[in-house]
Amino acid sequence: MNINHKLQLITVLPLILSLILVLFVTQMQYRELSQQVVDVYRQSIIDHRKEELKNYLAIANVAIQHFKQNQNNDSQAPQQTQQDVKSMLSDMRFGKNGYFFAYDLNGKSLVLPDQEWRVGKNWLDLTDDNGVPFIQELISGARKGGGYLTYLFNQPSNDGQLGQKLAYAEVLGQWEWMFGTGVYIDDIDEEAALLSTSMSHHIRNTSIMTLVIGTLAVSAVFIGGIFMRVGEKRLANAKLRTLNERIYQTQEEECKRVSRELHDGVSQTIAAALFAMETAQLKKEYGGDSGPELEKAITMTRQIMLDIRNISHQLHPSILADYGLGAALKELGSEFSLRTGIKVKVQLLSVRKLLSTELSCALYRIVQESLTNIERHSGAKNVLISQTLTPGWLTLEVHDDGQGFNYECYEKKSTPFEGIGLRNMKERLSFYNGELRVESAIGKGVTLIARIPQSELRYQADSTTEVAL
Repeated sequence: MNINHKLQLITVLPLILSLILVLFVTQMQYRELSQQVVDVYRQSIIDHRKEELKNYLAIANVAIQHFKQNQNNDSQAPQQTQQDVKSMLSDMRFGKNGYFFAYDLNGKSLVLPDQEWRVGKNWLDLTDDNGVPFIQELISGARKGGGYLTYLFNQPSNDGQLGQKLAYAEVLGQWEWMFGTGVYIDDIDEEAALLSTSMSHHIRNTSIMTLVIGTLAVSAVFIGGIFMRVGEKRLANAKLRTLNERIYQTQEEECKRVSRELHDGVSQTIAAALFAMETAQLKKEYGGDSGPELEKAITMTRQIMLDIRNISHQLHPSILADYGLGAALKELGSEFSLRTGIKVKVQLLSVRKLLSTELSCALYRIVQESLTNIERHSGAKNVLISQTLTPGWLTLEVHDDGQGFNYECYEKKSTPFEGIGLRNMKERLSFYNGELRVESAIGKGVTLIARIPQSELRYQADSTTEVAL
């Protein structure tokens, strides 16, 4: 797996993990919320049913009080009145399964519609399938002023099948009856189950939609990354081709320069020396004086050696490896002054071995290229080469007092081979995370500023010394 695939994986993998985490947390929150909604809905219906049971019992109480009042007015026997109340309670119905029931406080059944076979028997110890002694619990709640109870009991409308029943009971005054009513609440559980199913379906649809959107987003990021990588690769290839062309042209220019110097300098001097030696040989054969020609040939040979040394020095100065950048720049400035007559001042750091050999060579080439440009274009009389340390940076400046140029116009040039010297300087510095800045205006000279971060240095220094050449 190459670095591009790793970067893309690092980009997409957190999105996938985030999507999975969001889906998981959302599912948990939705399920918890849906359960709360179902519980609240169920409880609200039960509370409403409880209120209805209380109202039904209040209506029955009013009717019973009417029978008691008639008993007092007509001097009717209490047993007859109780029998009339039992008949009334047996006949009072509401809904499909709504009816009233009555027991005495000892657990004997007095009224139980549709289950008359239970009437007259004591059911105090009767329990439902869950082991709830509901008769005892209803009597206990009624004694306390009224109480609710949920238990399992036969459902008349469902062929006597067991159903979950919510009942409310009170004590009936002087007769010491426990009477009450109830409703079956299985329908509430069914409605709650339907609501829960509906919400689960909604949650599933929402999760699927979230997953689709997230997948589309991850796919968009992945595809976008591919397009960006392809575009960056094309741009990098284009830059690489341009750089190769620049390097090739630079090499060709350097070869032409060396060839020209060899042809115009060394080659011509060798030819002149050869001619002098041949002349001396002819004079010697004819008995003449060959001394002046030999002396001239020796002088030319020395010049040839000097020219070859200069060409070798320009290709790679040995003093740079032997004594460092400071000595190499001093010698470069001295030779430049002797050759051109332009005064050069060199201001360098007093410490040695501050830079690596490679970095020293890069800075030397930058100064060398700058001096070449000054000689060809500036018309300057003075040049200052300075090396200083500022917070975080090593700075090398080359300043001349020549005619200058409009650097802003230069920056807007579109041809990649225009100003190749400055472009090469920038590329040399980029290998060491450095930067190049040019400050110039027409008539105000040129200041070339090369900066190297101190992280590229071997150690830090802060003092400088001046050398005038």
